[in-house]
Amino acid sequence: MTLNFFKTHKRTSIYDEDDFSELQNVIGSLEQIVVLPNVWTEVDNLLNGFSGNYKYSYISIFADLIELTTETYISSDKAISKYEFYHLGLTDSLILEKASTCELLITSDSRLFDYASANGIQVYDLVKAKNAKLK
Repeated sequence: MTLNFFKTHKRTSIYDEDDFSELQNVIGSLEQIVVLPNVWTEVDNLLNGFSGNYKYSYISIFADLIELTTETYISSDKAISKYEFYHLGLTDSLILEKASTCELLITSDSRLFDYASANGIQVYDLVKAKNAKLK
């Protein structure tokens, strides 16, 4: 699976190789990334539409990423007691909860960016970074 393929996927087509390189620089080491199980599920649901050789490549890369990163579970009932749950939904509320104890939140979700910023969380917004390059 090449980066060129992601240019044709409806969820990732706005990004190019420079964006990918910049994201890698922001992340540094994959071992530093903390991911919630809810996020892995959403990623898989969004991207698991590949077929043929792309399907195997996707599954292989996805499995490697899961092994390299740290997975942290937060109980769903922790989210439903928060004000943000009613505006962000379950996964983003849990992301916001976890991000409050992390160095950086990486997102392409404008609403999540706004809530995180309002709560003093440092955020790297993929869409804002892309738009800044277009100016």
